[in-house]
Amino acid sequence: MKLTVSFRNQLGLSQEMMAIYLAVAKSQLSMYESGKRELPTASLVKLADIALLLQRNESTAEAESELQKAQEVKLKTFLDFQINELEYKKLKEQRLLERIQKKYKQNVQLYSFAQHLQNSKTALAEVLLQQAIKGIEQNGLVNQTIQKMKLEIITSQLDSIHLLKKM
Repeated sequence: MKLTVSFRNQLGLSQEMMAIYLAVAKSQLSMYESGKRELPTASLVKLADIALLLQRNESTAEAESELQKAQEVKLKTFLDFQINELEYKKLKEQRLLERIQKKYKQNVQLYSFAQHLQNSKTALAEVLLQQAIKGIEQNGLVNQTIQKMKLEIITSQLDSIHLLKKM
């Protein structure tokens, strides 16, 4: 009677699904499993078929091996896709970091130029100074560090996926 519980566990079936397969009510299967009731002969024959199937370890091992190979191919394809996506993302983020750094340097130069103009008391100096300060804030060390952190995260993800791929 507890054999059906073992079969259900091995196959990953709920009591309800097993009852459907055996063509009995769930309550009848429950009573059978607790030893309070018997199952119809047709249901017992189906249980015997399950027992025979589960005893054939060789065919199960072959099927499992084929399924395993198919899963490994899917995993390799998935990991390759993830690597490609992350490599692309890393390239984009690296280019963005380079742009931020370039703009930062430009704005530092602009700031120096604006200060020079301020010494000459040129009217354009204040406008350029404000523009330089705004550009330095937008592309400053905080934003550069944030961008570097994004790159480091992507690199870590890539390293992890490469490790998974080796397994």
